[in-house]
Amino acid sequence: MKDELSLLSISNYNTQFVNELKYQIHNNPKKYTVETAKQVESIFIQILLKSMRNTLLKNDLFDSNQSRLYTDIYDQNISEEMSKKGMGLTDIILKQIHIQKNMF
Repeated sequence: MKDELSLLSISNYNTQFVNELKYQIHNNPKKYTVETAKQVESIFIQILLKSMRNTLLKNDLFDSNQSRLYTDIYDQNISEEMSKKGMGLTDIILKQIHIQKNMF
């Protein structure tokens, strides 16, 4: 049960983080727009890594709640490092944000 709660708390982390960024952007859009775009890119990369990992065959020896927890943490760290260098999504997200601002 404890492992399930840990996995749930990690999956809820992204949702909480995005909500915090929404609040920060609302209060100071110039300061937090770029940071938010980078974090969205990081979350996208993490989802991409998780989807790719799910396509692999499961090994019963290493398939446990603990190994999935560590794998999720590892994927999160990789996605944060990859988003620091960027894949180009940050620029696309920033362009979309500016388009949305101009529409309203």
